[in-house]
Amino acid sequence: MCWLKALSLLSVIVISQSMETLVLLDNLSIRETHSLFFKSLQQRGFQLTYRSADDPSLSLVKYGTHIYKHLVIFAPSVEEFGGNVNVEAITEFIDNGGNVLVAANSNVGDAIRELAAEVGVEIDEEGAHVIDHMNYDVSDEGQHTTIVADSENLLAAPTIVGDRTTIGPILYRGIGMMSVTRGVL
Repeated sequence: MCWLKALSLLSVIVISQSMETLVLLDNLSIRETHSLFFKSLQQRGFQLTYRSADDPSLSLVKYGTHIYKHLVIFAPSVEEFGGNVNVEAITEFIDNGGNVLVAANSNVGDAIRELAAEVGVEIDEEGAHVIDHMNYDVSDEGQHTTIVADSENLLAAPTIVGDRTTIGPILYRGIGMMSVTRGVL
């Protein structure tokens, strides 16, 4: 009997450590252009399910239970998610312990903008770029929107930026975002 209890406890632990990951894409070519990132996730045990962000059959929940533990959204221009997925469903997913990674570009759609606002991030207006008059690249065409970030100033996060000691400067040209702090009562 004790063995049966231990086995059931182990199965609960294994289920809670699920690596099931839903990857929502603007288009399936992103799967190829970002293949190194997706491969690194798979090498760490994540089971990836790729779907179009506006797929009408999308769902994060089945029979009251979350289907996935992780959600990756590489669909910056999506105006509306498909199926049962919407900003409310994603914030509920987060509140219930789900992990979410969102990538954006300078053409952010309403769905991503609204999701960002729900978690305290304000995204600049569509088509805008970060401007830096001190750290712009020499190849910049005068707008100072191609920014050079020296590798020593990068976050120590090899999964995101690689080994800071072996890479050169990073060029960034993209939209600005700001963390919005809300008043705490």
